[in-house]
Amino acid sequence: MVKRAFIVTGLGYGDEGKGTTVHWLAAKHRAHTVIRTGGPQAYHRVMTQNGREHIHSQFGSGTLSGTATHLSKNMVIDPHGILTEGEALKYQHGIKEVFLMLTIHEDALVITPFHAMANRLRELSRGSERYGSVGIGVGETVLDAEAYPKEAIRARDLGHHGLREKLEVVRARKIRELEEISGHIENWPEDAREKGRREIFYLNNPDTIQWAVERFGVLASRSAIVDADYVTQRILGSRGTVVFEQSQGILLDRWHGFHPYTTKVRTIPEMALSILRESGYDGEVKSFGVLRAYFTRHGAGPFVTECPVLTKQFPDATNGNHSWQGPFRVGIFDAVQARYAIESAGGKEAIHGLVITCIDRIAELPAWNIAKSYDASPKNDDLTFFSRTKKGITGIVVTRGTGNFQRERQEKLTVLLYNCSARVSPYEIPSGGKLEDVINLCSRVLKEELNVPVVMASVGPTEKDKIEFT
Repeated sequence: MVKRAFIVTGLGYGDEGKGTTVHWLAAKHRAHTVIRTGGPQAYHRVMTQNGREHIHSQFGSGTLSGTATHLSKNMVIDPHGILTEGEALKYQHGIKEVFLMLTIHEDALVITPFHAMANRLRELSRGSERYGSVGIGVGETVLDAEAYPKEAIRARDLGHHGLREKLEVVRARKIRELEEISGHIENWPEDAREKGRREIFYLNNPDTIQWAVERFGVLASRSAIVDADYVTQRILGSRGTVVFEQSQGILLDRWHGFHPYTTKVRTIPEMALSILRESGYDGEVKSFGVLRAYFTRHGAGPFVTECPVLTKQFPDATNGNHSWQGPFRVGIFDAVQARYAIESAGGKEAIHGLVITCIDRIAELPAWNIAKSYDASPKNDDLTFFSRTKKGITGIVVTRGTGNFQRERQEKLTVLLYNCSARVSPYEIPSGGKLEDVINLCSRVLKEELNVPVVMASVGPTEKDKIEFT
């Protein structure tokens, strides 16, 4: 039996079709495990050819085809969310042993209710200038773990007798940190004020700790919390196929995304590759980048190719106006940012092929519009951020730093992107809108523009709607 690993990475702002891609790979290759990295902000919708449908947040998107899930050390987990999702898979889809199909690395960071409350209160305090957070507490958890590593709660702590004490420390710290915000809640608009009051009530309520201790303990009793040796020997040491499923997209990456509209986790293939290296993996590795045939963005932030007409024309079954993220926005395909995402991922050495989804939707259009370049007034530091030709801005410069310098640089880039406009290149959809012709058009143009081959085209939600190129 062949030993192989697939890495599935979103090259946009999320919502590219990672879930349906992972499901297809898991079903086609009978993968034994999907390994998750990132966080629980995922809303990876899977629809099977026999009519089952589930939106995966923490369980891998191969679950409906019988594939096990491993939440890796590079995953931030929400225990209550795992239990809720697992119960839905068990009772709605009849996967009775779903928790026996789940392993969690002992080093996985754990989101507490207090991180989530702090996240939502900070977002509410920003008023009309929200960042578009999902409101789960991922960023709050990551930043706390960096600032207070000894106090961080990890999966190994879930059923441990010292859990309550750690939760009390986190709660006390969040109460202190949020004193100023708490003092201004009564000045907020009515809707935000009511939400803020509710968050403060549960933050100050000592019963919240007892609830967390009980829920975390339930997860520890239902799933296997494993160490690095288990991953090396039992998961990556086994013959067969594993699929790495990442959350969100590279354009939201902590250091490559356009700050402050970013996540605090890393969304690049390196999160999977580092696990493979540490385990001494000796199988074949293929890494795929996923994009829709048009661009989308959920929530605030720069979106150069946004098109209100397409937003109305392409409503999304999974995504709508989210109470925390904000509106779901649609635009034409952005080759400039796709190039940037591929380079940020590590270039052709890190992205071996492209998966293009939602091609069936653009077949409805008279023309497929893409942005090969941008227009923008030159700035003094323009060449620090962009590459220009006679065609305008054709690329965004990638830097690989971390920390304050990189964050400040990305903030400047965000401002510049708000002042860019797309140069539209239209491609006429072949008469009759035959899917085969539209697929060939997309594949040819994107290979030319992005210099990476298209390996799969998706023309519908199920595994039978996937067309593989050899």
